[in-house]
Amino acid sequence: MKLSYYCTSPSCGKINYMKVDSDNRYDLKQEIGSDHFNERCKYCGNHTKKHINRLYGEINTTIVLFFIFASLVLTVFTWNLGLIVGKLTIGIPLFVWFDQKRRASNFNKIMID
Repeated sequence: MKLSYYCTSPSCGKINYMKVDSDNRYDLKQEIGSDHFNERCKYCGNHTKKHINRLYGEINTTIVLFFIFASLVLTVFTWNLGLIVGKLTIGIPLFVWFDQKRRASNFNKIMID
């Protein structure tokens, strides 16, 4: 899961991403150490001080694409095993995608005071 926020500069307003290990806002607050975080916009260089509730969780498509590629490689090497290969090929990336979606949804549901 990756977290996104909008740049507060009136001329920029682009979406920035940050990677964290936290699955909810309470763990993120403990990881950062306060209710606010300071980040620099990757596009305009503007420093932003935002509240943790302004972050939104999104699916990390890089991880999902990696597992799609890995499952295709697995299919090539285990082609002679039969029907179980099709289940593995579809099942592994779907499991990762649903896990990323669940984590992002759970992060977005809970707000802190």
